[in-house]
Amino acid sequence: MVSVIIPTYNYAHYISEAIESILNQIFPSNEIEIIVIDDGSEDNTSEIIKKYKGKLTYLYQKHEGKAFATKAGIEIATGKYIFNLDADDIFLPNKIEKVVDIFEKDRDIVHVSHPAIYWNIEYDTRQMEPVPEKIKGQKIKGQELLKYFYQNGIFFGGGSTFSGRADILKKIFIKKEIDMQLDEYLVWFTLKDGYSFFIDEPLSIWRIHSKNFSVEKLDIKKIQRVVEGIEFVCSEILRNDFATELKKLYLLKNYIIKLVAKEITGEKSLSDVIRLWNYILSNFSLFDKNTFSIIKNYKVLNRSIPTFMLKWLKKFKNVIFGELKK
Repeated sequence: MVSVIIPTYNYAHYISEAIESILNQIFPSNEIEIIVIDDGSEDNTSEIIKKYKGKLTYLYQKHEGKAFATKAGIEIATGKYIFNLDADDIFLPNKIEKVVDIFEKDRDIVHVSHPAIYWNIEYDTRQMEPVPEKIKGQKIKGQELLKYFYQNGIFFGGGSTFSGRADILKKIFIKKEIDMQLDEYLVWFTLKDGYSFFIDEPLSIWRIHSKNFSVEKLDIKKIQRVVEGIEFVCSEILRNDFATELKKLYLLKNYIIKLVAKEITGEKSLSDVIRLWNYILSNFSLFDKNTFSIIKNYKVLNRSIPTFMLKWLKKFKNVIFGELKK
C-alpha cells in the first residue's frame, strides 16, 4: 500500500530515529515498504542500516544529490502511495494511517500533506508549521493551490510532509540538476492535473539543526546550487502545461532569487533592477490589487535598493540597535 522513501547523505546519527518512526506506525507494518537511498554517505550509515536487515530495502549510490536519490527510490517503489521522509526527520505514529485514509476516499486527490512540527534541537523548542487555515481540511485544485502559494510568496506540502500517488510520481521527469529544489518540483508536478488535501494537524517533525541546507551559513557554492536548481525547475515549468499566471509567478521568483544571489556576492547592478521592474510591468497589471500584494510578498522594493545602499542601511541599523541596547 505505502512506500516510504528516505534519501540520506551522512546522517547516520539521525537515520535510526527516522526508520523507527516508520516501524512504529499504527498502520499495518506489512502494508509499508521502507526504501533507504544512501547518496554516497561517508559515515557509518551502512553499518546502522544492517540492524534493520529484512525490514527495509537499502540502495547505495555514488553522491549525486537528493533529487537523484529520490528518483532512484521512486523507480523501485512498489506501493500505491509514496511518502518522503528526510533522514533527519520523524513521522508521528498516526501519519500514514491519516494520509492513506484521505487518498482512499477520493481518487481525484493526488497529494496529501499537513503541518509539521519544527523542532529546534539547539534550543529544544517546538512550534507548528504555519500552514494557513484557509487551505487546511479541504480538497483544493492543484494549480489553484500553487497560485495561492506563489501570489503570497509561501510554500508548503513538500519534504517530510509530502505524499503522492505512485502512478503520478513515476511519470515525473527528475534530473539531478533539480538538486535541493526537489521538494518544490515534486509538489508542482504532482499537482499539475489533480487535487491536494492538507490535514489539519501536525503529523511529522522537522528537525532544525546546523546541517539543514536551509539554515547553513550562506556561501558562494550554496548560492550557486540554489540558483541553478531554481533555473532548471523554471525551465521545466515553462515547457509544461501550467496556467500562464503560474508561469509568470515562478519566473518572478527566479528573478528575485538571482537578485538576492547577486546582493550576497556584491554583483547586483542597476541593470538587474531595471530588468526586474521591466518584467513586473510587462507581466502584471498595476490596476490589479494582487500585483501590489505580490510586490510586497516578494520584497521587490527591498530588492530594488542598490547594493552599496543596502550595506549602508545594515550598518546604520546595527549602530542604532547597538546604541539602544546600551
